[in-house]
Amino acid sequence: MISLSPNYVKLVLVLLRRILANRQSAARSKERKIKYTSELERKVQTLQTEATTLSAQLTLLQRDTTGLTAENRELKLRLQSMEEQAKLRDALNEALREEVQRLKIAAGQAVNLNGNPFNGGLQQQISSYSVQQQQQQMSYFGGHQAQHHNQNHHHQSPSNGGQSLSGQSLNDSMDFI
Repeated sequence: MISLSPNYVKLVLVLLRRILANRQSAARSKERKIKYTSELERKVQTLQTEATTLSAQLTLLQRDTTGLTAENRELKLRLQSMEEQAKLRDALNEALREEVQRLKIAAGQAVNLNGNPFNGGLQQQISSYSVQQQQQQMSYFGGHQAQHHNQNHHHQSPSNGGQSLSGQSLNDSMDFI
C-alpha cells in the first residue's frame, strides 16, 4: 500500500475544500445571474407592453391633434371672413348713411330752390357735394361700382321726377347694396 504523508493529505483536503467552495460560489453566482436575467426579461416585457399602450395613445393623440389643427385653421378662416364681412358691412353702412344724409340735404335744399329765386348758387354747391359723395363711395367700393356711378353721373335739376341732383335715380344710388 501506498503511504501518504499527513502534509499531503492536509494539502489535498485544502484543495478539495477550495474546489467545493468555488463550485458553490459559481452555483450561487449562476443562480443570481439567472434571477437577474429573469427580472430584466420581466422588466422588458412590462416596458414593451407600456410602449405598445403609449404608441396607441400617441396615434390617437396625433389624430386628434390633426383634426383640431384642421378645425382651428377652418375657424381662423371663418373668423377672418367674418371680420372682412364686418368691415365691408361697416363701410356699406357708412356709405349708406352718407347717401341718406346727402339725399336729406338735397331734398331739403331742393324744396328751398323751387320757392326761392335767391338760391341759384346753392344748386351748384349741392352738385359739388354729390360729386364728393360719389368719390367717397368709389374709395369704399372701388372698381365696378365706382365705374357704374361715373357712367351714370349727369347733373340734372331736382324736379326731374325721382332723380337726385347727381342725375341718378334713387334706385341707381342704392345699386351697390
